[in-house]
Amino acid sequence: MRVGAIAPTQLELGAEVILTTNPSESDGLVVPHLGLFEQVALGEHLSFDDGRIEVCVVARESTRLVVKVERPGLLLPCKGLNRVEHPIELADLPESDQTVMSFCQGLEGVNFAVSFASDGSEADWVRSRAPNCRVILKVERQEAIDNLSSLAHCADELWICRGDLGVQLGLVELARQVARLDPHALEVPVLMAGQVLEHLTQHEQPTRSEICHLIDLVARGYAGIVLSDETAIGVGPANAVRWAARLMREH
Repeated sequence: MRVGAIAPTQLELGAEVILTTNPSESDGLVVPHLGLFEQVALGEHLSFDDGRIEVCVVARESTRLVVKVERPGLLLPCKGLNRVEHPIELADLPESDQTVMSFCQGLEGVNFAVSFASDGSEADWVRSRAPNCRVILKVERQEAIDNLSSLAHCADELWICRGDLGVQLGLVELARQVARLDPHALEVPVLMAGQVLEHLTQHEQPTRSEICHLIDLVARGYAGIVLSDETAIGVGPANAVRWAARLMREH
């Protein structure tokens, strides 16, 4: 889930903020995901932007939530939104994703990555609509960690997404789970995602720690890495790709 195309909004500690599905509601932040409003409960926590901002639900209606800011920050448009206690359960792809799929199917080289996979059955949602496209399942919740073999059997590729996975598990448990994971034991390519070269978001060169970490990932059997903020909002997207490609090739 992501927030809509909102204006950059500073969320202050202790402030109460309205989340709404209605884009015409001038005092609310638009979140175009009805399932969130249907499933979330009072007292639950929501996080934005890979956990950088966190709020608690203090009031709810069918298409409107009032949340209190517990971890402040600047919320930018289209940033990720996560239900901390448990991901929102989906029965199928949201209508917005189906629209994107319809548009992209005729384009060359398109793959589809499904967020918050649980048991691998989510791959069928994509294959029923785009049978000739590769399907990637994103590991972002405990259920996916528990069902890695099943996910690998259903997908063409797996991504270990440390952003949302870290929000779900907590940082220490995230580190434990990733340390136990053996890419060689799975039957499809496994890629690491989430702050792999995060320093390149604001700088021209990665840190020494990032370089050592990337080389270690390849040595452990990862087939590659996924760039996110490095190329989405970074100061030099092409530079980030060059660094990643160089380190992968030279290893």
